[in-house]
Amino acid sequence: MSFQRSSFVRRTAAACLLLVLPLHAALGAKPPELVVLPASARVGVLNLLDAEVTHFHAARRVQDSALKTEPVGWSVPAMLLETLRAPLTKLGYTPVPLSPDAALLRAREPCFLDANLQKALSRECAATYGQLLSSEHLAALIVLGPGLNDSTHAQGTRRKDLPEYLRGWCVISGLEGAGAPLLLNLSELLLVRAGEKGAELSARAWGGAYAQSWTEYRAPPDARALPAGAAEQLQPLFAGLLQRQSDGLLVHLGPAH
Repeated sequence: MSFQRSSFVRRTAAACLLLVLPLHAALGAKPPELVVLPASARVGVLNLLDAEVTHFHAARRVQDSALKTEPVGWSVPAMLLETLRAPLTKLGYTPVPLSPDAALLRAREPCFLDANLQKALSRECAATYGQLLSSEHLAALIVLGPGLNDSTHAQGTRRKDLPEYLRGWCVISGLEGAGAPLLLNLSELLLVRAGEKGAELSARAWGGAYAQSWTEYRAPPDARALPAGAAEQLQPLFAGLLQRQSDGLLVHLGPAH
């Protein structure tokens, strides 16, 4: 076999090998570390995100921009449970819906908005989650809370054209070149596990990685306000964003053993 033909065969074989390798191996990235729990383990599902939507209208002149947060009549705990119930059950776990007590509601600021969730839980947050894990006999906890459009939460997905103080579920209108308002899910979804030394943060899914346009939007007379019936149109759209976020978290949870 000639040198040129031999070289061509080696290059072709290498290319074929690359095609059959898992994507994470081909790109040199590590696969997600899996959390595996005992069969039928209880996994708590907890919501700390307010049922509200923040509407930010961007304008060329800062004084023409507008910000307003409006409550919506959605059951966010039910929306969260809906995204998690079937996949958790399929993995062999028992989803347990939870309601936050006063301590957990107070933890929303230090354990979400003020926290760097790329790192381990603070001692105070670990203690708060640990108490819940113990009292409810949970093997793990999935909790949804607010995040911010800043470098601590969003990292590379931070929208530099928008204020850093935006948090939670947001509707962004008035963006230059945008045909419809943008929906942003600035929230954090955490997987907290009961470890040997207490509660441990095992995985997170940043909702800001998922966004979409509000294609059914019809501009009202005042563009700085949401149109009538906005809540009914937005609920399934944000439910879809939450589903994508939940799917992104659950890749870190393996089947029960």
